[in-house]
Amino acid sequence: MPSAGFADETYQGDAASDEAPKTETSNNTESGAEDSKSAEKSEGTAEKPLRLPPDVTTHHVLKQDGQDIPYTAIAGTIKPHDTSGKPVAEIFYTAYTAQAADPDRPITFVFNGGPGAASTYLHLGAMGPKVVATTEEGALTGPPPRLIPNDASWLDFTDLVFVDPVGTGYSGAAGTKSDKDFWGVDQDAESLAEFVRLYLTQTGRMGAPVFLAGESYGGFRVAVVTRKLQRKGSVSPSGLVLISPALEFSMLRGEDYDPLPWALQLPSYTAVKLESEGTTTREALASALKDVERYAMTDYLVALAAGLQKGGEAASAKVAELTGLPLEKVQRHFARVPQSLFVKEFDRSGGQVLSLYDGSVGGPDPHPSSAWPRGPDPVLDATVPLWSSAFVRYVSEDLQYKTDESFNLLNRKVSKSWDFGTSPTKQGYAGVLDDIQDARAANRKLEVLIASGYTDLITPYSVPAYLVAQLPPLKGANPIELRNYAGGHMLYLRASSRQDLKQDAKAMYARALGDNGS
Repeated sequence: MPSAGFADETYQGDAASDEAPKTETSNNTESGAEDSKSAEKSEGTAEKPLRLPPDVTTHHVLKQDGQDIPYTAIAGTIKPHDTSGKPVAEIFYTAYTAQAADPDRPITFVFNGGPGAASTYLHLGAMGPKVVATTEEGALTGPPPRLIPNDASWLDFTDLVFVDPVGTGYSGAAGTKSDKDFWGVDQDAESLAEFVRLYLTQTGRMGAPVFLAGESYGGFRVAVVTRKLQRKGSVSPSGLVLISPALEFSMLRGEDYDPLPWALQLPSYTAVKLESEGTTTREALASALKDVERYAMTDYLVALAAGLQKGGEAASAKVAELTGLPLEKVQRHFARVPQSLFVKEFDRSGGQVLSLYDGSVGGPDPHPSSAWPRGPDPVLDATVPLWSSAFVRYVSEDLQYKTDESFNLLNRKVSKSWDFGTSPTKQGYAGVLDDIQDARAANRKLEVLIASGYTDLITPYSVPAYLVAQLPPLKGANPIELRNYAGGHMLYLRASSRQDLKQDAKAMYARALGDNGS
């Protein structure tokens, strides 16, 4: 999902089967609204009534690779509760289970990031039975957007549960809790680990292999939730898929006097330039970027470490060549290229400003006289109405889940209010590399796949490779797998990358489950 925390997802979809979906409404009265009198209690002690309708079950068929995959969809809520048994939240989810239901089939819980984004991006962009239509370059079509069958859905090898954390999608606090009570690294992980436990318990799936997948901050979230689950003894996940993950914020935010983030960003700038010149495939980019990656972590990093002026003199010409920026601009910044400078200047002559989420995508610059980018991001901001309306119509028409509640795709209040766990006595940036290492130590069979997009400027693809290389070896543990793809932060918006990601994930699941192939 896009990451609101860094820069800050109804349409008539094609039928999932030849017949209209069969609909079942659960008799779970806990989903109904509580007595309205609860809303009349005094402020500060009032309990918020439950807002969302009962769970709805429908049946469909996914046609993929020449075969029919019947599946059951459930749109509904899990309600974590306090010690007195009263719900503290309504966490909305959409689940897909292949028929006939197999209690031992793998199940994957999917999260987007932000923090503050609903799971719609991975749901309707990558893994679900339907996806939004995009161009060959990965741009959404519309308005209005269009949903099409997903020929790269993961449903053929795992059941899927797409989860919207509190404050996103339709999810919200209940009882005496407020949404802000869930907005923090630990608070969020606690509620989502409880969601996983409750879902597995209520659906009779405690014996199923569990996988977690997340994008951007969702990758960060997956690591923390995994450790929560392991510590609680609820379940030990079999595999993690981290897509464009935020692993260590120090590598993404950077410090004024730390040269490393500049070096790790450089190959992504070069990838953008290569794409503009016609090098667009996964294989071609990997080959063309090898020398750049080597330069970035050797001569360039040494030059930066030598000092501002000396480093600028040594590296500016090479950096200008690799980025495609005017030499004068690079020299003015001493060979250290901020993201905002790059997206503003790369195609200034064409009147375009690039997206931080995919540097290969540009949009008209609404403020060309400004020295820095202003206005909506061409990928993130421009597509929010498309993603939102696509999901609302899909869940209402295809899944028959009817509600008048507002759907919150990207809640920017969440990222602004997020508790990262820092304080005057706990300084520094949040990170989860230790959580991943500890999770692998606790379960040496744990598989971890990290997927990154070459032209992602928000979470550069070089960062995970650098961080993983810093980890000490764990005897007997499976190695972390690193895979790069054509595309940006939402690399799966390109059909070829969506297929590549699926095949890499499918192979990883096979390893985790003890098979010998994909």
